[in-house]
Amino acid sequence: MLPDFANPADWLPWAFASLMGLSILIYVVLDGFDLGVGILFPLATPAEQDRMIGSIGPFWDANETWLVLAVGLLLVAFPAAHGMILTALYLPVFVMLVGLILRGVAFEFRAKARDHHKRLWNRFFFVGSLMTALAQGFMLGLYIMGLEQSPATYAFGALTAIFLAVGYSFIGSAWLIHKTEGALQLKSVRWGRESLWGVILGIGAVSLATPLVSPGSSTNGSVSRR
Repeated sequence: MLPDFANPADWLPWAFASLMGLSILIYVVLDGFDLGVGILFPLATPAEQDRMIGSIGPFWDANETWLVLAVGLLLVAFPAAHGMILTALYLPVFVMLVGLILRGVAFEFRAKARDHHKRLWNRFFFVGSLMTALAQGFMLGLYIMGLEQSPATYAFGALTAIFLAVGYSFIGSAWLIHKTEGALQLKSVRWGRESLWGVILGIGAVSLATPLVSPGSSTNGSVSRR
């Protein structure tokens, strides 16, 4: 049934929801390679790490804007849902914000630090990227489970957290293949192949686990048995 465009109440929610979905999709693709590069950081040499940072330097600030846009749309268009979702996901949202701040500070400070301090900021950049990826994956898992809080949904959130980080590393390796050359590009090809198998494994694991822990699946099963 098509919405009545003469009545904004009929089509505005769909428009805002579509814009939110588009913003989140663009964020995952664009900031995904930033986070993926950060997750791959410990696997590279110091000289390669400088090239990896250089490849994302002109883009990474703008990429995070899409996350701000998605949250802003949620607040403006669906304030009740915004309050409910952020209340249920308070802790992982906090971890994500700490990770974003940590990687942002590390990104700027490593460029000005001396070698012995640079290694420390490199570790912070990796830790911040990993924290952000894991927190986003955990939030995704709980959202799929209808924001239910139980050991089963927490386990599912941990599963999605791990494999979202693997997915980001795959996007990051694909970015490095495109932006680098030589030995680093060959390493990125190997990282991409290995993380691709992890993505395939993650899709299978999440697909198998979802009906086992989903409240909707268990409800449907109890109804059918009656």
